[in-house]
Amino acid sequence: MLLGVISLVLVFLSNNFFTNFFIAAYSSILGNSLIDRLGHRELLTGRGYIPVRTPLTHTYARSVLWGLLPTVPLAFLIHYIYGYYGLMEVLFSGIIVGPTHMFLDMFTEAGVYVKKNGKWRRFALAHFRYDNPLANGLAILLGVLMLFAAMELHAYHYSNFYYHYYNYYF
Repeated sequence: MLLGVISLVLVFLSNNFFTNFFIAAYSSILGNSLIDRLGHRELLTGRGYIPVRTPLTHTYARSVLWGLLPTVPLAFLIHYIYGYYGLMEVLFSGIIVGPTHMFLDMFTEAGVYVKKNGKWRRFALAHFRYDNPLANGLAILLGVLMLFAAMELHAYHYSNFYYHYYNYYF
């Protein structure tokens, strides 16, 4: 779903779908990996080890930073190749990764952390398990639909721009 969300947002910033898709894939994979690696620890209970989230990465404000951090090397490369507009795409994708990850985590059992009365409390909208096939299938379907919408918007803007541009001058 993250790849679809980021691609859909980036298609409004530029008309190069394949560059947007690469940026979205890069920031989604690295941002989510970093958030999950740093934000999960295992706790020993009577039933064995269970994964537990920490407020280090699983809050909305901090997730923006952790999502933006892996895109910094790509930002330098894209800025060198494409200039300012490419840089904006990378920064937008890095900013979107963390909050989208937190939005999806709100539908799991563990939820995300919010600060209430000076203490970190977990907040969840729904309590689906990580391996729930219905919830995961719905998220995948929404992601594919958003990716398809991004492709169609790109084709629409691309064909209208060049069609009107060449009809105007010829």
